[in-house]
Amino acid sequence: MTGMLLALAIFVAVFLAIVFNLADRAVLVIVGALAMVGTGLISANDAIASIHWEAIGLIFGMFVLVAALTESGFFRWVGLYLLKKTRFDFTKIFIVFCGLAAFLSAFMDSITVIMFIASATIEVCRVLKVSPLPIVIAEICSANIGGSATMVGDPPNVIIGTALNLTFSDFVTHTAPIAMIAFSVNLVVFAVLHRRLFENKHVDFDKTVQEFKDVDAFGAVTDVRLMRMALSVFAFIVTLLVMHDSLDMHVSYVAILGASMVILFARRKMDDLIDKIDWHTIVFLAGLFVMVGGIEKTGLLADFANGLVGLSGGNVLVFAFLLFWVSAALGALLDNIPFAAAMVPVIPALAVQTGVPVDSIAYTTTLGCNIAGNITPIGASANVVGLAIASKKNVEWSWKEYCRESIPMTMASLIVASILMLILLY
Repeated sequence: MTGMLLALAIFVAVFLAIVFNLADRAVLVIVGALAMVGTGLISANDAIASIHWEAIGLIFGMFVLVAALTESGFFRWVGLYLLKKTRFDFTKIFIVFCGLAAFLSAFMDSITVIMFIASATIEVCRVLKVSPLPIVIAEICSANIGGSATMVGDPPNVIIGTALNLTFSDFVTHTAPIAMIAFSVNLVVFAVLHRRLFENKHVDFDKTVQEFKDVDAFGAVTDVRLMRMALSVFAFIVTLLVMHDSLDMHVSYVAILGASMVILFARRKMDDLIDKIDWHTIVFLAGLFVMVGGIEKTGLLADFANGLVGLSGGNVLVFAFLLFWVSAALGALLDNIPFAAAMVPVIPALAVQTGVPVDSIAYTTTLGCNIAGNITPIGASANVVGLAIASKKNVEWSWKEYCRESIPMTMASLIVASILMLILLY
């Protein structure tokens, strides 16, 4: 019992320090991991073994690919191209940018996606004389929902999917349909709540288009060779990820293969690519896995699983419903990455106790915490980054303003997703 309380105290202390931004989150989890080892909650050997290297390898590989696309100017080109194609029509911009956020986040780091989409959105909204904050929040929500569609989208999918030996195709088959419908609900609710934005008649669209007619979208590309090479490798890697199970290849091997090809072909750009990798996130995840390993050793996670099964009374549908909404609640209150890491050892235990397949429990957990991560500004990494960009561009926001926008959209998406989850997965 003492070990449980100590492990929980360390975990909560680190989480609160992250919430209040007392230090870099990578530093904080490393301190927490050292505390777990130093207090004897987990041995040094077990700490190393608790790190899910498959997930680390997959994330590293995708980071390199995205860094190459960013360095080449690919994302800036896409943003400018879409602006010209939509002729600065607000309705089209909203649908296209939210759709792009969801689609790209299904295949790459949502942080990078939000960085370029939020920046472009803020500039466009200034031209159109509308508040950018609601649109940026809608894009953040779209990115997190889109990321739940595949195993390489949101970090919780990577963590749980690799740990439980699920495949890229497994996620596409089971979670993508639910994510697509949840995304549509997200847009509809936003459109209803902000219908006045779509009725804006104060902007002279023809004049705006005329002012920007000479903007060359392709001029945003700084390295054509790097962009073409990175896109080719990216397409190759996505193909291998889809087929990795039949080819008997680990997803981490596929991602690192792609990263190696990019670094090899990048030549003089290699140092720039390595500098752009989000090393903080990789270190953060490694430390987090050790902390969760310490909690698991105390038996705290097993007690959590037993309590959840007990509440369901042995009814599978009640259990699924409870699991989804508990995942949603904790995913909203916590960063969904720590929650996903904590659920890795819990999911197999739940499967044994309930007789429900491991994969169904995994999809239920990831859908709940990914979508609910939209509710608060700290629910997911994309939220933190998107709002940080808004602040840098003098777009003021508060927790109250963010939640006022996010809660209606997210609750509607969660309700629809929970119903679809019961129908399609159980």
